[in-house]
Amino acid sequence: MTCQYFSAVSLLCSLIMTTSVRSRSFDKKSHATPPVISDGPNYHVYFNPGDSRITLPCAATGTPPIAYKWTRNGVPLDVDDRVKVDGGTLLMRNPTTTYEGYYQCIASNDAGAAMSNVTFVQAAVLQTSDARTRAMVTSQSATSADPLKLRCSHVIRSIPAPVFEWEKKTTADYFRLNKFDSRITQTIDGWIVFAFVQTSDSGEYKCLSYNNILQESLGGSKFQLNVEPYNASVVERKVHEAPVLLYSTSNATMVEREKLTLTCLFGSWPLGYQVEWTLPSGEMANGSSFTIVNASVKDEGVYKCRAYKTTTLGSKRYSQTGHVSVQIDAIPSFTIFPADQEVVRGQRVNFSCQGQGRPTPNVTWYANGTSLGQIEDPASYVTFSDGLTAFLYLNDIQATATVTCNISNVHGYRLHTAKIVFASESDVDITNPSSQSRSVQRSTESAELSSTLSKTSTEAYHTVSTYSKQTLVSKENGSSKSGHSGKSEAHTSNSATSIVYTSAGVVGGLVVIVVVIIVVVLYIRRRNRNRADPVVPRDYRPRNDILIVNNQRVAYDSDDSGLGIDDQRPENNEQRGLRQQP
Repeated sequence: MTCQYFSAVSLLCSLIMTTSVRSRSFDKKSHATPPVISDGPNYHVYFNPGDSRITLPCAATGTPPIAYKWTRNGVPLDVDDRVKVDGGTLLMRNPTTTYEGYYQCIASNDAGAAMSNVTFVQAAVLQTSDARTRAMVTSQSATSADPLKLRCSHVIRSIPAPVFEWEKKTTADYFRLNKFDSRITQTIDGWIVFAFVQTSDSGEYKCLSYNNILQESLGGSKFQLNVEPYNASVVERKVHEAPVLLYSTSNATMVEREKLTLTCLFGSWPLGYQVEWTLPSGEMANGSSFTIVNASVKDEGVYKCRAYKTTTLGSKRYSQTGHVSVQIDAIPSFTIFPADQEVVRGQRVNFSCQGQGRPTPNVTWYANGTSLGQIEDPASYVTFSDGLTAFLYLNDIQATATVTCNISNVHGYRLHTAKIVFASESDVDITNPSSQSRSVQRSTESAELSSTLSKTSTEAYHTVSTYSKQTLVSKENGSSKSGHSGKSEAHTSNSATSIVYTSAGVVGGLVVIVVVIIVVVLYIRRRNRNRADPVVPRDYRPRNDILIVNNQRVAYDSDDSGLGIDDQRPENNEQRGLRQQP
């Protein structure tokens, strides 16, 4: 008896466990999260070919566990004894110039993939003219009270840009110039400017180019300066002359939020002159240098500098005006970035992305770290733009994934990654028209589950019924074998009692089955009633009558009469073999 009852209960337990396993399986998928980059390399990394190692960090968060791989110039990086990936960090031992290139980390798991920023790894270089050319000395003559400027040359190439320094030779060796002498100014681009010279300035001068990565310097130009004593009548005349413009900062293009110092240097004897600046806004500033701090577009324009000297009669004598044109550009920044999406399997999902910058940034889409142009099924996505905002539609989502928007211009790029995850089953809303296509699939699943319930109920019923029949037969056989007519009535009474107990067991078992069926069906109906899908615009038409479909420009008529394919394809980073424009 016990075994038979356990058989029925076992079937019910199997049904409940099956439903529980399905729910847990779904919840496991819904809790899987695609990777998100939490640490990455710098945008530009210099190395000394004599260094022992290059280290490029990379880390990401997400579940299940994440695997890392690196690419160089868009091609998977081979790992060997000198190139290893430790966790997500790339380690390259004893690097040579062959290690130069654009590197990128890709973190991936079963739920998707994410990309780090691209870093340009470059070997430091310092090259100057040959030793014979550097040994040449150029003669330079001047008269006391004259202005003078000399330029460092013979530097052919330096990565990164060198730091220039000037030295003067004594009887023993060269020594660095006194930077506290207000007559002499050394500029960042290699000039040395004397507001006026004096006889003590005579001697040999040499410029040095210092590379802070290689931590070495090479000599450049050499000058032999000969300063003749001044003529009293000439010096008297110079006192009343206007200052002479000797140097001004070259026209510059800078990026927003950066700092730039503009300099104008003048020659005058004596030094008693003042420098004034006229800013693009019309405001005035004083000093040989003017610094733009935290630059913005309003700082763009032409900066004018001039010097004046006040004569003994109180009049002002002005120098020639220097002009420095400053253009303010901007690294791309997001005004609209793709947002994380919770979806139902098979759903279509849309993303939007918009960036600002100067020049206007380009937008590139990636799915799981792969450019859309490399996806095997071009029908799985549609991209287009209204001239300001870029849109991406992904069709028939069947797995969790990441979608990355890359906005880039000549000054850099920005990445933003959104996750596609499956919503829990309790979030389904079958009243949402956009999810009706999935309701068929869910109805099928419900029908399968109901069929399983029905089958299990039937098996449970047959099991209990079989037990009842076996019990009755057993009792009847028992009464026939007794052979004692005096006990016939008692035996009949026992059989009736057994039938009552058996009937009660059958009814109880059926009640349990019905209760379980009702609970499961109510759960399914509630699950299907509460799910809601994101609304996808179906009738959207971009402005300017241009679409970009699968990397092709598509022009359509305003009356929707048809579409025409334009064979011109926009250039993208893939032509350079890179994932993004750094």
